[in-house]
Amino acid sequence: MAHTHTTLTHEKEDCSHFQNTMSSQQSSVLNTPPVKRNMSLDPIDHFSPIDEEMYMYLVHGNKDGVLKMGVHLRELKYEEDKNSVLHIAACAGQSSLISDIIPLCKDIVMWKNCKGDTAFHCAAKSGQLDALSTLMGWSKYDVDAGIGNFVLKEKNEDGDTALHIALEKHQENMANSLVDECPQACYELNGMRISPLYMAIKLKNLRLVKKMMNYIKEFEPASFDHLMSGKSVVHAAIETNNIDILKELLENHGELVNAFDDKQTPLSYAAFKGYLAVVRYLLEKFPRLAYKCNKDEDGSFPIHKACSGGHVKVIKELYTTMHLLNRKGQNILHVAAAHGKAEVVSYLFKAHELKRLINLKDDRGNTPLHLAAKGFHPRVVYILTREPRMDQLRNKDGLTALDIAEIHTESPSTFETRLTWMALRYVNSPRSAQSTRQEYFRQKIKNPTDKTDLEHFKSRNDTLLLVATLIATVTFAAGFTVPGGYGKAGMAILVHKKAFQVFTICNTAALYTSILTVVSLIWANLSDLQLILLSLKFAVPLLGFSLSMMSMTFMTGLYGVLRDLRWLSNVVLGMGIVFLILVLLVFIPLVNPSYIKNSVVRFCFTGPFLLLLLACEKSTTKYD
Repeated sequence: MAHTHTTLTHEKEDCSHFQNTMSSQQSSVLNTPPVKRNMSLDPIDHFSPIDEEMYMYLVHGNKDGVLKMGVHLRELKYEEDKNSVLHIAACAGQSSLISDIIPLCKDIVMWKNCKGDTAFHCAAKSGQLDALSTLMGWSKYDVDAGIGNFVLKEKNEDGDTALHIALEKHQENMANSLVDECPQACYELNGMRISPLYMAIKLKNLRLVKKMMNYIKEFEPASFDHLMSGKSVVHAAIETNNIDILKELLENHGELVNAFDDKQTPLSYAAFKGYLAVVRYLLEKFPRLAYKCNKDEDGSFPIHKACSGGHVKVIKELYTTMHLLNRKGQNILHVAAAHGKAEVVSYLFKAHELKRLINLKDDRGNTPLHLAAKGFHPRVVYILTREPRMDQLRNKDGLTALDIAEIHTESPSTFETRLTWMALRYVNSPRSAQSTRQEYFRQKIKNPTDKTDLEHFKSRNDTLLLVATLIATVTFAAGFTVPGGYGKAGMAILVHKKAFQVFTICNTAALYTSILTVVSLIWANLSDLQLILLSLKFAVPLLGFSLSMMSMTFMTGLYGVLRDLRWLSNVVLGMGIVFLILVLLVFIPLVNPSYIKNSVVRFCFTGPFLLLLLACEKSTTKYD
């Protein structure tokens, strides 16, 4: 300690000597006029620039090189970012040089660069623990002069303290040192209303969280006010799904459970995330939370959040609150249907006492089916429409679920939109009167003057026209190049074979239906949207029939010429039948059916629909 004191005294004498002789040296090194030491000098607006040579000495910790420059260290700043010599030394981790610099110009400890960073911030950003420890050791050596550990609470332009930055950089040892040196910084909020305690929780650092909580209790009520006004630390613990950290928070500060984050209570947030262990702990320790309403637009309860998240196990824990309604008058089935949670809807139907929820209306008269149709959730619509107790009701605007789906359909429509519409059509879902639909329908769909719709349907028409033309070309050629060839009299050799006869019928049917399709689609080129829609409705079933006949043409023709090799002809026949069925399964849902009243026909359409629904769900990307 005596050696250190002697060194510092010697350094102060050296600095005093250089300050008295700096005039000539500064002019040669920095090409700037000498400046007298003035403690009231504005560190931002008035400074002498640090040149390349001085910067190199600072980065490499060359004390002798720094001192031989013969300049006032206090008056130096780097021109680009306004870093002082202390900032640069801290960034470079030159702890020894920091010990030499601070006694010569103690007030620069408080200086900030253009981003509002002190030297402590710079050391934290660079991960320089030794440099930060040296700064902390010197920051309190002269409290009477206005320098103390409170400098660790200083914030930059983002509102971050050095502790915020250390935690952001995952510097655990540095964060521990900062907490021990300045415990008040544990609850300081940055520009995003985030405290260091919040960040430590997100890092799942239980040991650091315990240390912070012990210090925070010493500074109540100020610490509690900060934590309640910032981002909820309880929500942070829930997001990490760490029950130990959550217990540490709430056993020391139970009042924190009343904090809202994103207008949600902690239990609602845990229910939405589906964290079963957290939900059980909160219900056991704070049972009233189950009946606490959120401050969001919907005014929902925890069980509603569990439904919107699709977590059946959490719903079972909150089952006693199943009759609660949100601010929109919606029950749990409304919420599950609106968010497309098919698993939750199925579970609620299995609970006998909840089946009556299917026909209940919210404040706008919407049933769960209305909300599922509006959100275009085909699986939920399918489940709801298969429930015998469901009634096709109208909302307060007089609209049915099919009306809602059609009114909110955008052009071009998505796969989910079409499947939702199909699910409603297959069960004879009614439309309301035209007078009721008119004002909504006119604004949302099929405006004859809408150029976007017109171009979209014309593009679809051109694609179908090309396919139909190709089918007509192929089947026309097949009619004159029959399998087996021709005899001497020009008669087909296989004319008396049943396979050939089926070939001829199917080929003829494919040719004429494809030609009829082409003719109907030509009408669509008259650029009238209603005519295009009518042509498509007529052409699509014809094209499907034509494709089926063409498939049978190939199958029976090949079967006929391979009749002498029984096993191969049977294989060809079997493959043809299988793929013909697959073609029909894929194509049938493309047909726009009218209301299907016949149960057998409805069953035939349901199979392909479910396959498409499964394919749609498998191809949908899920995001957290």
